[in-house]
Amino acid sequence: MLSIVLVLFLCLVIAGLIHLIQRYRDNAKALAESQSLFKGVFDQSNQYIALLCASGTVVSANEAFQRLYPMMNRFRVSPIWSWKEWVNGDELRDEVNNIPERGTRRFELRVINQLGAQVILDVALKRIETQEDELPQVLFEARDITQRKQTEQKLQRSEAEYRMLYDQQPVMLMTVDRQSRIQSINECVTEWLGYSKRELLGHKVTDFYRDEASSPYELVSLRSQSDDKIWRREICYVNMYNEEIWIRESIRTTQIKSQLMLVGEDITEHRRMESMLRHQALRDPLTDLYNRNHFERILTEKLRSVSEEGATHTLFYIDLDQFRVINDTLGHEAGDSALKFTAGKLLNLLPEGAVIARLGGDEFAIINSECDEECALEIGEKILNELNQAELHWNRVRMSLACSIGIRVLDRSVSSPQQAHAQADTACYAAKDKGRARLHVYRQDDEEVLRREREMAFVNQIHAAVAEDRFEIYAQPIMPVAGVDHDRLYFEVLVRLRGADGQMVPNGQFIPAAERYNIAHLIDTTVVRKTLQWFEDNPACVEQIGMISINLSGNSMANDAFVEFLVTSIKNSNVPSECLCLEVTETAAISNMSDAIKVLTALKNLGCSIALDDFGSGLSSFGYLRELPIDLVKIDGQFVCGIHKDDTDYMIVRAIQDLAHQMGKKTVAEFVENEEILHRLEQLGVDYAQGYHLGRPQPMSSLLAVACDEAEVTA
Repeated sequence: MLSIVLVLFLCLVIAGLIHLIQRYRDNAKALAESQSLFKGVFDQSNQYIALLCASGTVVSANEAFQRLYPMMNRFRVSPIWSWKEWVNGDELRDEVNNIPERGTRRFELRVINQLGAQVILDVALKRIETQEDELPQVLFEARDITQRKQTEQKLQRSEAEYRMLYDQQPVMLMTVDRQSRIQSINECVTEWLGYSKRELLGHKVTDFYRDEASSPYELVSLRSQSDDKIWRREICYVNMYNEEIWIRESIRTTQIKSQLMLVGEDITEHRRMESMLRHQALRDPLTDLYNRNHFERILTEKLRSVSEEGATHTLFYIDLDQFRVINDTLGHEAGDSALKFTAGKLLNLLPEGAVIARLGGDEFAIINSECDEECALEIGEKILNELNQAELHWNRVRMSLACSIGIRVLDRSVSSPQQAHAQADTACYAAKDKGRARLHVYRQDDEEVLRREREMAFVNQIHAAVAEDRFEIYAQPIMPVAGVDHDRLYFEVLVRLRGADGQMVPNGQFIPAAERYNIAHLIDTTVVRKTLQWFEDNPACVEQIGMISINLSGNSMANDAFVEFLVTSIKNSNVPSECLCLEVTETAAISNMSDAIKVLTALKNLGCSIALDDFGSGLSSFGYLRELPIDLVKIDGQFVCGIHKDDTDYMIVRAIQDLAHQMGKKTVAEFVENEEILHRLEQLGVDYAQGYHLGRPQPMSSLLAVACDEAEVTA
């Protein structure tokens, strides 16, 4: 029985041993598999892993580490930090020696790999405790962060470049939050506004606006329904020096929904230029008063209020009386000073709300609102008294600034701004005709005003007649008084105006208008051109001409362009200059003495004869007879027509005749209406006579056709 138990016990023991041996074998296999798996993971890891002994030599390393350092024979020979591949091996040594008992040392190292490239490693060192009789070991783990570092460096460079680009942009760059507080700015903002970044960041952008204006978010909210993603406006900032800075802003949203980006362009100079151009468009550059164009716009508005509201305003037209004398004697600089002085005086005299402008030259205009005739007369007298008493001192010379004023009450009888201008101008000239330094109110039944208006109407007719070739050339013969036969024709060229209706217009209507409004040179140009052209077309008649007498206006002699045209035409004409006689009236010569002497001398040098027309009508006739380079004296017809019955006229004509002959000049008597007058002229020894008794004016072609023995004549 005991033996059986013993056998069973031994069987159990054997079975247990067999089971333990099997478990040991299984555990050994699992451990081997685990070790193999660990070694596979250890070797195939992309990290550089090594186990260092206390002296720094490599105990073991994974394949990645070995690829980094293929010279394995160095592993157990020299400390890792002594290897030459390290850019800074001393740093690695120090880190190994300072590993805490518990914890990890982490740092970056640079190493040269086997390809000679520099690799940046993120290194972690950890102490590993071993058995008590052995020194601790160090686990070296590193991963290649070269690509990451390069990317970081690129990002840093990009950020630096972006920051530099952001800061150095020549436009304002600014971000603001929903409360309009400034979150970021570039350097341009600090330069324009004059504040530092510290003084700007965190402050509301609206604090730097000049006026009350919508904040950027308010603007975006107001226009949120539009399809635009960028909102634009022009807004005025104020810098720390209290200077205005105009910015053209573009506002847009950013990726950060709570912020807006403001991009601004400095348009201060552009706005300043616009303001200057607007000012120049409205103002006269010399006096800084309104100019004519703007004044006419205001006048149009005032007339509209007259038409729609029944208001009554007044237009003043002011003209300096002696401005030309100032320019001619003291120069244009003195004239400019006089104009500015006058403008200042007028500004000080005007009631509140009145508008004043310089229309050009020495002409000023004023509109006074809600002003009737009585009020206008009071203001006009005040202006007259002030300017008539004012004196401007210029280089020790005292200048008088007397003026004449025309007044037009703006009521419903005025149909247009042009009419208001013209009627006020007419009233001003009426004031001048009455003796200057006074005012005249335009009234529709005023005879003087009506005469002026008729003259002004002829100004447009003259221009139209020149354009439509409606001026015609007539001629009147001038005959020797002694009745001696003569084989050559002496005649005076006369001008006639055919109206648009085909009827002749009396010379007394359009000639004064041409003289008064300085367009007589247009008529004189037409007469000279047509007369000389006729002989170009009819050269056979040139030999029949003894003398052609052509009238010149005093205003024409003061017109340089006309004088140049006249001289050139005479030089290029087939009519000999010796056959041309240029007539100038005595009053015209006296009023433009310097111009007359200069022009007449030049014409005489060409070979032309010079005649003084209407002699005796002036106040100083005999004195000017000596100064002017004339060949013939035409005795004014007002004396000639009465010599057969008025002894006084006879004595005047005789005096003129005697003086002219003593000075070696020939005489021509005008207005010879009958044989008796002609006989008395013959007794006095007058050389030539002209008048209806000797021949009436007729078309020049008709007169010359007879003289040319009915030869072919071009009309």
